[in-house]
Amino acid sequence: MRRQSILAAGSMLGLLPKLLKNCFGTTPSSITTSFGPSGALRSKIEAGQSCALFISATAAHTDALVEKQILQTSNLLGLNPTVLLHQKSLNASKESALNRILDPNLTLGMSTTGLDPSADEFEILHKISSIAGVNLQALRSRTRIITGGRETPNSPQGRNQYGWIMETQDVDLLLTFQSNAIEAIADNPQLQFCNLPEKVRVNGFYGIGISSDADQELVRFYHWVLSDFGQEYLRENGFEAITNSRSAG
Repeated sequence: MRRQSILAAGSMLGLLPKLLKNCFGTTPSSITTSFGPSGALRSKIEAGQSCALFISATAAHTDALVEKQILQTSNLLGLNPTVLLHQKSLNASKESALNRILDPNLTLGMSTTGLDPSADEFEILHKISSIAGVNLQALRSRTRIITGGRETPNSPQGRNQYGWIMETQDVDLLLTFQSNAIEAIADNPQLQFCNLPEKVRVNGFYGIGISSDADQELVRFYHWVLSDFGQEYLRENGFEAITNSRSAG
């Protein structure tokens, strides 16, 4: 049986297996998955790494691979907004989120897909510093970068990296994708998340692309995840509906 490789953004580490299970009942043995920074994965695909299906945290990468005729077709998978994950005791809200982030007495973390060189992963800090009139370097210096498993220390097996770190290492606040926040709360019920003010919110417009070499099972998965059923499951796990404009991201 020919192996079919899915490459996906690191932020899909928890969600992709759930999507596969919901589509197939159990993940077919022919499908392998690999995760990493979206830009780095795109470079590997361009260099010839086998990839039947690619999920990127930005649709720019999947679209570019279609333009280069490396992937056959691509589409927007969904919108994954950044939110503020916080300790329940802080009672943060959309209205108070910015003040919480700027409070020097609180430990601030930010999740990242691995410092993707093709994307400004500090965009949200730029927005916060500009709107609040605070020094960007000072804000960055007090922001702990948490990579979701590609760092030391890593969470014990069976624990979510973000939920575990916020439980054991005195991290009060974490800027992360909404899908990550939902997974962290499932792991650590002492956490909550709130939306960010529109003026500082950053959205991930995820893309999905498929190769002409993909077998029928992956073609089925590609269409399922874009169907009403797949999109509803994504919404249940943190994604939001996308407007008709592909240029929004």
